[in-house]
Amino acid sequence: MAAPQTTTPRPHTPEEVTATVRQFISRLSGRTAIEDDRPLISDGVLDSVAAVQMVDFVERTFDVEIADEDLELANFDSIRGLAGLVNRRLAAS
Repeated sequence: MAAPQTTTPRPHTPEEVTATVRQFISRLSGRTAIEDDRPLISDGVLDSVAAVQMVDFVERTFDVEIADEDLELANFDSIRGLAGLVNRRLAAS
């Protein structure tokens, strides 16, 4: 009888994180091209409801927890900011 296989979470490179976040933001906003530093919420590309969706997406997709202290505009107002938050959380886990 073969031993059961265990699965380990697939590591995410910073580039993979940015690409995954970019895809999600594009789908969420309905825009095909958004610069990584473009303000998303403060420029009206996304609304506050979308910010809640971003938190849910990040937690489910990358298996990280977003703490209350992470809920700052700088972490959710651009693709680069959100990818940076995910990368910091992945490094801490």
